[in-house]
Amino acid sequence: MELGVSEDMSEVSNVARVQTLRTDRIEARANGLLGDCRRAFHAFGELDELAENLRILSLNAELAAGRAGDKGRAVRALTQYTRELVNRLAMIQGEMNALRVRTFTLSSTILRGLLQLSLFEQACTLVNDDDHDTRAKSTVGGAFIQIMRMLVDTLDDMANCVDDLARRARGVEEVVSQSDSIATNIAIEAAAAGVHEKEFRTVSDTMRRYVEDLRLMIDEAADAVRRAGEKGASLRRLGLDSLGELEHNG
Repeated sequence: MELGVSEDMSEVSNVARVQTLRTDRIEARANGLLGDCRRAFHAFGELDELAENLRILSLNAELAAGRAGDKGRAVRALTQYTRELVNRLAMIQGEMNALRVRTFTLSSTILRGLLQLSLFEQACTLVNDDDHDTRAKSTVGGAFIQIMRMLVDTLDDMANCVDDLARRARGVEEVVSQSDSIATNIAIEAAAAGVHEKEFRTVSDTMRRYVEDLRLMIDEAADAVRRAGEKGASLRRLGLDSLGELEHNG
């Protein structure tokens, strides 16, 4: 009989050790995920300034197109389209700001949940040392599972935030591609603009510089967004595995 109790306690101890290792892995990956998100948000830190530069350039280009008369008609249409892209960048920037706040809020919730899990792991160790206190074991075990469920839900929300961040990054990439096409078309129009060629070419060259800045921004953020996506998916699976193990042994 004593041998059976000893075997049960050994099994409980093994489960506790496995869960502790999983919690440590969740914490390490959660910290890594937050770091990747910070890198991505930092990369887009000057997005609003670049959008404003593009807006001012489009206004100046429209004035130049007005002075060119018929020869500036196509450029005028291109600058109006540029302002639509600027508005889109402004919208993406606002969405990213909201995502940043939500991401950091979820990160705080995750870290707080991990701290609570650590405390309950200690409590589990204490009550498991008492063979007769089954009520305490049930109470602590149930609370542990509730915290893990909350953590899994939060990890799921975090993964969704990362997916949203990836979509916003793709939105910026689309604007970059379209702005590059506009700069090319303005350069083409400049070649046939006569005395206004220099002015239109300046607009095209300036837009290309802004496009290159945006492209560098995307390149810098792309790796962080990709890594964050991988960590978010991994965290989601790890949390579900941990919860499944707890519920199975509960």
